[in-house]
Amino acid sequence: MQYRPEHTDLLEAIQEFLIKEVLPFVKEEDALAYKTLVSWNMLGVVARELKGSRPLLEEDALLLGKLTGQKPEVKGMGDRELLKTTHALARAAAQKIRAQKSLPGGDEWKTVKEVLKHNLQIANPRYGADT
Repeated sequence: MQYRPEHTDLLEAIQEFLIKEVLPFVKEEDALAYKTLVSWNMLGVVARELKGSRPLLEEDALLLGKLTGQKPEVKGMGDRELLKTTHALARAAAQKIRAQKSLPGGDEWKTVKEVLKHNLQIANPRYGADT
């Protein structure tokens, strides 16, 4: 059997190349150095999404479904369908919050905070590290 690296291993290798090989050559060019760092960061986000975003997305769909009175069957969904469903539930939740003029502190507020925490866990690996 031929060794096939994981997608995340490939992304991490590209990240390492950008930081160790490319950045030292472009650090004097502000725009190019910035674009290199942004690219490095985006690769990290994609790697974290591939590693562990599905359970968080399933939980988001269930939380938002509860808030909107829906029961999504997340276990049987493919990744794209789960993402589309979760986005639709988030839009429905936003409409409900606006219509009810919900205030901070209620169940809606707690749900939105939890979904935001999940987004930050993927976007920023340092989020929650000190808690």
